[in-house]
Amino acid sequence: MDDQERRDVRAREHKRAQRLAICAGLGGGGLALLVTGLLVMKEWPANPEMGRLIGGVTMAAGVVAMIASAFFARRFLPNADTYRLQTGSAYRDKVQRERSHSMAAMSFGAGLLTFLSVKAGWGLASGAPGGTDYLMVAVGPMAAGLMLLMVAGLDNPRDKRMKRLLEDDLTLSFRHKALATALGVAAVGIVGVYALGLWRPAAAVAALPALLYLTGTAAVLRYYLLDRDAERG
Repeated sequence: MDDQERRDVRAREHKRAQRLAICAGLGGGGLALLVTGLLVMKEWPANPEMGRLIGGVTMAAGVVAMIASAFFARRFLPNADTYRLQTGSAYRDKVQRERSHSMAAMSFGAGLLTFLSVKAGWGLASGAPGGTDYLMVAVGPMAAGLMLLMVAGLDNPRDKRMKRLLEDDLTLSFRHKALATALGVAAVGIVGVYALGLWRPAAAVAALPALLYLTGTAAVLRYYLLDRDAERG
């Protein structure tokens, strides 16, 4: 690249990084709204109906913001310009390391969403749903599904250049081992949920988001540990 072309690439890369940071801020704001709405619903004893209404609207806005953040962030992931600015094995290692760390960090945020889904699933299955249970019941499984898609490398299939950066013999072996671990956790968990359903069906329904979360978390943590061990040599 000549100097002018490099400046243009840097300008585009800077703009991409800024927009990705905005998406991350939107997702963080959505999570804050979700937690705030839950607290409002629980801590408004003077007027429970108003608390449920305001809390439900706030939680719904939080979920919408988080979904929008994830949707738009996919457009601003590292792309060909990023690759042109930083090439070589060092950059490949950096991208793979950041990918591993982001998957592990995601499991913590997904834990809160799973708690909300378990609570909502219990209300729906027991015949006493709350105002936002129909919405909250889906957020946990969505987060768990996204974790599994990231481990499998299917979360951004259109970016072929990043796919080449993230897929080599070592990372593919990590992926296979992580998915095998997730399959083992899912198999054991299904037996446990089945037994729970024989005793109390509502509890089994409520436990399904937790099982999905454990499956996804097992996959991302297994991948993270394998990557960390390889990094240490």
